[in-house]
Amino acid sequence: MLSNPVEALADYLHEVGQPILDLAAKTRRKAEALRQSEAEVARCRRELKQSRRLLMACVKRNYVISEIETADVMCNRNNGSPYWAP
Repeated sequence: MLSNPVEALADYLHEVGQPILDLAAKTRRKAEALRQSEAEVARCRRELKQSRRLLMACVKRNYVISEIETADVMCNRNNGSPYWAP
């Protein structure tokens, strides 16, 4: 089992050919793109969480808990189906 990613090893191999170096560079770019995508997903999750909190605060200001719970039960019964939605 290696302790480093294979794309890092390519720089330390003797007489490595250009195709391997190119593939290692491409792999590094993909790894960086993945890190950026994961950071974007984390940002979106934080924004979604904040948005849901804000929405729930607005709902709680306008409805009593029994109305909110009733809507929750209706949502569960309909499984989000637009056919059964009011």
